[in-house]
Amino acid sequence: MRTATLSTSTALVAFASLANAHFNLDYPAARGFDEDVLGTFPCGGQDTVSSNRTSWPLSGGSIALTMGHIDANVEVLIAVGSDPGSAFNTIIRPTFTEQGLGAFCMTGFTLPSSLNISDGTEATIQVVTNGDPDRGLYNCADITFSSTATNPDSSVCKNATGVTTTQASVAGNPNVTSSEANGTTNGAESGAVGMRVGVENLLLAALTGVVLSFAL
Repeated sequence: MRTATLSTSTALVAFASLANAHFNLDYPAARGFDEDVLGTFPCGGQDTVSSNRTSWPLSGGSIALTMGHIDANVEVLIAVGSDPGSAFNTIIRPTFTEQGLGAFCMTGFTLPSSLNISDGTEATIQVVTNGDPDRGLYNCADITFSSTATNPDSSVCKNATGVTTTQASVAGNPNVTSSEANGTTNGAESGAVGMRVGVENLLLAALTGVVLSFAL
């Protein structure tokens, strides 16, 4: 009886830890990480642009995460500029569901031509998840696009055993700015729209439960 009690207690502690787990942005290098404020828009409490930017390919870039929740909806956005604030108006990976703990690698990012990305363009990547049951979670990485940048090797960007993804049923073209898609102007208004669209997409994915096949 004593052994059973100890086993049950251990399982409950593990479950509680899992339920409160967040996620890390490993590549490109995140601005920083503070678990207590990871739910703060737009960058999880990390509002200062990093002086150590990651060189990122003009096309076909990768993003490496460490997932601390068994099931999470994920979306990736980008804001162009040396200090874009909260203007994350372009979705570069529409909402999808990731399942599994540990290392998770996203590849093959393609940017819309309307962004006019070229060698030396600075930008910030925002990764959003709904891993917290009460709010979204945010991580940001500051990058510089480079024609000579290469993706990290498999020791950095990889998938842990059992990690899978499914495409959420989200309407709209992922490779247009949310300001264009909603007929809004740029600046503060489009920044608010970008936040709203991201949250709406995560909620839609969570509520519908409709998924399509999605390749890593």
